[in-house]
Amino acid sequence: MLVFNEERVYMKNIIFDIGMVLIDFHWKKTMKDLGIPDEAIEVLGRNMINHPLWNHLDLDDIPEENLIKEFKKISPQYSEYIDLFLNNMEGVVDMFPGTDTWLASLKEQGYHIYLLSNYPRKMFEMHTSRFYFLPYTDGRVVSYEYHVAKPNPEIYGILCRKYDLNPGESIFLDDRQANLDAAAKLGFHTLHVTDPFAVRDDLNNILN
Repeated sequence: MLVFNEERVYMKNIIFDIGMVLIDFHWKKTMKDLGIPDEAIEVLGRNMINHPLWNHLDLDDIPEENLIKEFKKISPQYSEYIDLFLNNMEGVVDMFPGTDTWLASLKEQGYHIYLLSNYPRKMFEMHTSRFYFLPYTDGRVVSYEYHVAKPNPEIYGILCRKYDLNPGESIFLDDRQANLDAAAKLGFHTLHVTDPFAVRDDLNNILN
């Protein structure tokens, strides 16, 4: 039993974002390991990884080859590095140590575990073999499957309808405040993840 805003609620569901909550998306390290120069990494971080066009990879609403062409138009001098990086994405993520045992413990305590993530189709299919926590989850909604991404309220609605979830009985963990704000407006309890290890104690303190 938890107390939020002086109101008693029973918490049944724990909903996790994936990137930078359960897994480390270490794109800079991957680029460096591939031999991409620091100045190119800085530019590609701005003009590709953190560019609005990257959101369309998550949405899966524009063919990937078209997006790659656009990235190369933005940074033509680094076209070779764009190909090098995007053709070597297998190791760009790793599960944070202990994530699987953490979710297993929450599952053993009787909580229902769900995933709600913005993630490109190709990368998700490539990376799930590294997600050792998947057996402890009860379901997931991933942006590419529905062509809608956080913080669009519709993706939260899809999750609730698919698994018959009551937002008031659910807590959502994400590393981006905008995603949490959107969830809170719909009645979810939220927890901002600024440290993927410290958040485990933070969640435990809330649940207990």
